[in-house]
Amino acid sequence: MSFGSNSIKIDVSNPQPIHLKAEKYLLKGLINVESSSTIESELQENFIVDIQDKKGNVINTIAAKLASDGSGVYEYYTWASLGEKISFVPQDSRGNVEKKMLFYPKEIHAVVSKDGCQASVSPFTGRLGLYIQGSVSPPLPGVNIKIFAAKDSLISSLKKGEIAIETSTLSAGSFVAGPLYDDIPYATEASKPGYHIKRLGPYSFSCQKLGQISVRVNSKDNAETSIPPLLLSLSGDHGYRNNSISGAGGLFVFDSLFPGNFYLRPLLKEYSFKPSTLAIELNSGESSEAVFEATRVAYSAMGRVALLSGQPQEGVAIEARSDSKGYYEETTSDINGNYRLRGLHPDTAYVIKVSKKIGSANNQIERASPESVSLQIGYEDINGLDFLVFEQPETTILTCHVEGKQNEDLNSNLLVEIKSAIDKSKIENVFPLPLSNFFQVKGLPKGKHLVQLKSSRPLISHKVESEIIEVDFETNAQIHIGPLRYSIVADHQSQEVTPAAILPLVIGVSAIALFLSIPRLKDIYQATVGISSPGFTTSAKREPRKAVARKKTF
Repeated sequence: MSFGSNSIKIDVSNPQPIHLKAEKYLLKGLINVESSSTIESELQENFIVDIQDKKGNVINTIAAKLASDGSGVYEYYTWASLGEKISFVPQDSRGNVEKKMLFYPKEIHAVVSKDGCQASVSPFTGRLGLYIQGSVSPPLPGVNIKIFAAKDSLISSLKKGEIAIETSTLSAGSFVAGPLYDDIPYATEASKPGYHIKRLGPYSFSCQKLGQISVRVNSKDNAETSIPPLLLSLSGDHGYRNNSISGAGGLFVFDSLFPGNFYLRPLLKEYSFKPSTLAIELNSGESSEAVFEATRVAYSAMGRVALLSGQPQEGVAIEARSDSKGYYEETTSDINGNYRLRGLHPDTAYVIKVSKKIGSANNQIERASPESVSLQIGYEDINGLDFLVFEQPETTILTCHVEGKQNEDLNSNLLVEIKSAIDKSKIENVFPLPLSNFFQVKGLPKGKHLVQLKSSRPLISHKVESEIIEVDFETNAQIHIGPLRYSIVADHQSQEVTPAAILPLVIGVSAIALFLSIPRLKDIYQATVGISSPGFTTSAKREPRKAVARKKTF
């Protein structure tokens, strides 16, 4: 323990109690180097031990010195305050040795938890780190070698699949990677651009140089004109496919190609190429150059689409149509409202306009100005074909005019009924038909609706027959329909029955009732008088009247 002072003065003539308070406590530790990792003559004098605080910051560095008996034991110590938490991390700082030591565990934590002498820190074990040696054949320098953890390490905190160390091959094609902790196995991976590397063993590889094809496209019309970026389509043996966009001037390099036969084709609208397709035979590691000659065969029309406020409109479809020759091209405006119609043939008349294309931004456009532009394509691009577009209003407006036979008494009862085409029980609006036979309705919901005429009250002898017109506000917010035709016709089934028709019916029913009641009336009369008619005897018995089944006539 350290008491903060090297000496204390004592007055022997006046003895007083001496009070000592420990300020620092001594922590000691050992590093045991395994005998299999070194021999006595190779034992170094010391190792470096970093002391870290609880946050992992290095606060001090001390030396672990070889014990005097030369047994491969190294001793180190440091002072710490009561309650202080520190970590010891030993390391082999030698830079001129072929292989270095690693220590197990990687670090040890210690804390001064009590007043008094402290127990020794748990010992470290030091041994040579694991080194992975391998090679690439034929010898090739500069091959990138990655060493991965094959399992989770409890010592180095490496997780499975994480890179433990990276290195590269020397001129002889060999590599050495380390030091590594030996508590887990490791996997290796080799790579180098332009080479195909195949694994032969855990740490040995074979390499094959791959070929490349350099592409250059020249303009036939003007050598100073740079060819815009174009699509290069390369196909080869075993189903190989590669579609890439060249840089300006048609320059591009296909690399990492296996030996074999390839077919290269350039593609760019408005251009034809000579040759149209080029066959290339590529040997191992060979570099080949492909040169094409481009000829301009079509041209472009360019412009901008914007609102009246100047705001650009993205996604608006623009079309160019030649009715005389049957040509058709289309494109859409970009985020800045700019568009480019490619592939327009020279010496051809086109009509260019904003098209009605389902799924594009045109669904919200009511009209464009100008409505269309007619032009003759020459042998150069055309600029400045701008369009102003007007968006459809958010509020729906329906207008309609009605046609039908005028009847002042009956027409005053006509109603306009608008209901949903999907749910016909849902009435959107009902109102009287104006005297002008023209009406306007605003604010109907988007969707399909049915429009027809109805009567406001039941008619005794007539009925209203009206056309039913369907409108769809999904495609247009303002719709005019008409004429909506109707007619008022006589209803024969609901006409009133006249008295002349009722009188014969009443007489007939009365006669039938009288005929059926005659036998019953006779019985009642005889029972009341109590006498027989002359010429008849009273002893004769009366037979019961049988009910006669009658068929119902319809």
